[in-house]
Amino acid sequence: MLKRNFKIYNSLSYYTHNNFVLIILEDLGKTGSVSKEFMLSREQIYLDLLFNKYLLLTLNNSPTAGTTLGFKHKVEFGLNRSGKLNPMTGKTFSSAFINMQSRDKTGKNNPQYGVIKSAATIAKLTKLIYVYNSLDMSYIGSYPTVKCSKEFGIGKDTLSKYLLSGLPFKGKIFSRIKLHNF
Repeated sequence: MLKRNFKIYNSLSYYTHNNFVLIILEDLGKTGSVSKEFMLSREQIYLDLLFNKYLLLTLNNSPTAGTTLGFKHKVEFGLNRSGKLNPMTGKTFSSAFINMQSRDKTGKNNPQYGVIKSAATIAKLTKLIYVYNSLDMSYIGSYPTVKCSKEFGIGKDTLSKYLLSGLPFKGKIFSRIKLHNF
């Protein structure tokens, strides 16, 4: 179901998929065989054709490939974010509040500067990952997220995926929940 408020989604919902055609203008080869700059340069050629030569009404309102540069928002867009509709409009702030918001909060000016955290507080802040051997479920160890990623040579996104799925990765099971009782 297309529920986001984008022109393409609204058009697909209104006109249905049967009224759209997908045309591949150019095959650039296997994924990874060409640079992003080359792909954007080719895309720009086709955008120039659409916007300059044919003046077609398209769902892509950005005349520049790979960026929203040149995209013009509707007038309502700006009006919705200014004036009476902005919740901060007309509010007066005390000088103490403005000073607190703009002051330097680094080093000694930080309220937490020099505060030594207890072991219990550090344990609450540290998100541990428990690692197990996938063959016999023997406990390998527990690691903070970044250390686990480095220790086992696994990227953050991949680690997150296997934490959520519970599936083994390279013979190990990663879990946020302790699966052993000792």
